Order: sequence, then structure tokens, then C-alpha cells
Amino acid sequence: MHIIARPAIAAAKQRYPKAASWLDEWWAAASKASWTRLTDVRVLYPLADEVGQCLVFNACGNDYRLICRMTYANQWTDGTLLVKHFLTHADYDKNKWCKDCIPPAKEGKK
Repeated sequence: MHIIARPAIAAAKQRYPKAASWLDEWWAAASKASWTRLTDVRVLYPLADEVGQCLVFNACGNDYRLICRMTYANQWTDGTLLVKHFLTHADYDKNKWCKDCIPPAKEGKK
């Protein structure tokens, strides 16, 4: 997978030092991966979920959430992960991150 936003990972490691080794391991694993669907992701990250256009990874025993926009790998590309947020579980539960993953509902035409 092509991962975009290494500065976001560096900032998360600085803000949450307890998560630094998990983030390093995630980066190493994800950058070598070629995920084509959620089932592939769950081989390494069984608690990962898709939310709209994002993958949500539980980090450090459910203390944090890593949220990435994703495009799965296919015959033309290795796939892309765009790091959007690294949040505590409490901040994740506020759902402010959802706007980056779930497009707003379109109103019906009259």
C-alpha cells in the first residue's frame, strides 16, 4: 500500500508516545501490504473496520483509533492509505472524524 501523510504519523507519535511502537509497526506492515478488501486487512488487524471510504484500525488495545481514507489494491495500483486521524477512543466516539469518511447524504431532486 502507498501510505500518504508520514507527518501525521510523526505528530501522533509525539502526541501519544505510548502508541509510537504500534504506529511504527503499522506503518511497516501496511506499506508492505497489498490489501484488496477488508478481509485482507483483517488478517493482520482483525478488529479493523470499514466506515464509508475509510479504514478504522483499533490501536494499542482499543485505546486509540487510526483512521485512513483508502483505495484498495487492484490490477492497476497497489492501493493507497491517506492518514486522516489518530484519536483517543474518547475523541473517536465524538464522531467528528466521520465527515472525512462518509459523504453527506444527497437530498432528493424535486
